[in-house]
Amino acid sequence: MKRKRIIIAGLIVLIVAISAIIVLMDSSGRRPFEVDVSDIKIDRVNINRFENVLFSLNPFDLREEIKPYVDDYYFFLGDEIDNPVAQQQLFDYITDPVIIDLYHETMVVFPDMNDLEKELTDAFTYYHYYFPGSEIPVVYSYVSGMDLAQPVKFGDSAVAVALDMYLGSDFKKYQHVGVPAYQLIRRSPEFIVRDVMYAIGEAKIRENFKPETLIDFMVYEGMKLFFLDCMMPHAHDTLKISYTSMQEYWMDRNQGHVWSYFIDNQLLFSTNRHKINSFITDAPFTAPFSRNSAPRAAVWIGWQIVREYMRRNQDVSLNELIRMTNAEKILDHSRYKP
Repeated sequence: MKRKRIIIAGLIVLIVAISAIIVLMDSSGRRPFEVDVSDIKIDRVNINRFENVLFSLNPFDLREEIKPYVDDYYFFLGDEIDNPVAQQQLFDYITDPVIIDLYHETMVVFPDMNDLEKELTDAFTYYHYYFPGSEIPVVYSYVSGMDLAQPVKFGDSAVAVALDMYLGSDFKKYQHVGVPAYQLIRRSPEFIVRDVMYAIGEAKIRENFKPETLIDFMVYEGMKLFFLDCMMPHAHDTLKISYTSMQEYWMDRNQGHVWSYFIDNQLLFSTNRHKINSFITDAPFTAPFSRNSAPRAAVWIGWQIVREYMRRNQDVSLNELIRMTNAEKILDHSRYKP
């Protein structure tokens, strides 16, 4: 009987996923964010492994040994490498037993970058399709000492990935340094490309969009996830929004109730940041709903609003979408009705 219940639950999740895909398709049977990139050719992404450089150096001769790498790794080393204070900090870092141990753990999970480089190349092929005038960032990897706040950094046409934050959800040290249990799902290697493209999309979108109301935040967050739709059209939705399959099922089943709650309580145009945060902030569940609810319920709804808007307005490019700042207009033109 228990096995039958598991099978039935799995079928329900599968049916919901298929139904969601069908809703998103246009009359031609294709998703609005699926495009032909067969003619787009870019150089294969090469990940510059800063961690391997650092831990190959003699820490007692840093000043001389680091010189050949200053230009290639300026993103990390900057102009301060000749500063005695900066040199001492670097010495402390590469001789720290905790960091050394993390480096060795990282090399077990990431002995080479072949698969990751291919996946990034695929994602940046779509990026070049949508933003042909934009430079494809240089990609670096490094060991951060467990940077919980920002495992991927993007800026100055470069992306830095803290590999020690993607050693697997069962990596015991994450819990020791305070990674909440509900966030462990994101500490796996398959989230790297997702997080890289999300960081780039977020940087582009926040240039123009300054959300104030709940619907502003919903559309703002929805744009970032739609950016992932375009960069990773074949990735599963659970990866893009960092949900489990059951959390996705809960949202799909309850989206009408969630939307009605926003309408009935006149929340869409609320500027109360405490209330807004309760619907969009990362957490194990969405606080105003049950403890069994999916987290960030307003983010998921905002994603569906943006998707509907783009499905109905296919003359709008991704570049035009991320420059829009009128969330109410996007909502109206999406004709979103869960």
